[in-house]
Amino acid sequence: MQKLIYFLSILLFINCDKKENLTYKEMKADKLLSESFTDNELKDLARIVDFFESQICSDKNLPKEECYLNFNQEKINIAFKNYETKNNEFITIPINYKLQEKLYKKIDSNFFKEIWIHPVTGDDITGKSKKRDWYVINLFGEYSKFMKKTGDVNNDIFFKNIYENFNLSNELSSSLNIIETQKLSINDYKDIKKKLYFSIYYLNLKEKEVKYKYPNK
Repeated sequence: MQKLIYFLSILLFINCDKKENLTYKEMKADKLLSESFTDNELKDLARIVDFFESQICSDKNLPKEECYLNFNQEKINIAFKNYETKNNEFITIPINYKLQEKLYKKIDSNFFKEIWIHPVTGDDITGKSKKRDWYVINLFGEYSKFMKKTGDVNNDIFFKNIYENFNLSNELSSSLNIIETQKLSINDYKDIKKKLYFSIYYLNLKEKEVKYKYPNK
């Protein structure tokens, strides 16, 4: 059964490339996105969105915005349940990580660093700084700058609040994400910039779920 699921995931991932042009066109038509990134960078961003949608949209007849709405609501419900039961475990993100790693290889290596980097922290058991195995969103990269620009130029409160907190903590806060996501309507998910944000956000959570290790563990 697991092999069948993996095979179907691969087929969905392959289909991502076939429809990628549609997402790219949507991004190209967005004024802020097209002004902020080159054509090749937009194609890489489109690959990220299409991959994420292939993982969360099992019903091909369901509008994409409903996929995002349902997926977010499901994760919010789990988060509240975990809070009530004092469960501190990571929320499982139903993304095939092997395919996620294949996605990484399709993105230009220089542009990849404008989105994700390996963090260097000093919280290991020796107290020394150490480069970690997982990726985090690059606070000083072009994508982070784009989040700030979206909040400033479009006066988008969602992006303003997300970026301000990110700039202070150097981490996309799950709790803040829940608060801000609850304010969104289904129409908000028609915005390609928000689709891109959630695609990157959840791939980032999957990184943490798979590779994060607590200090001295």
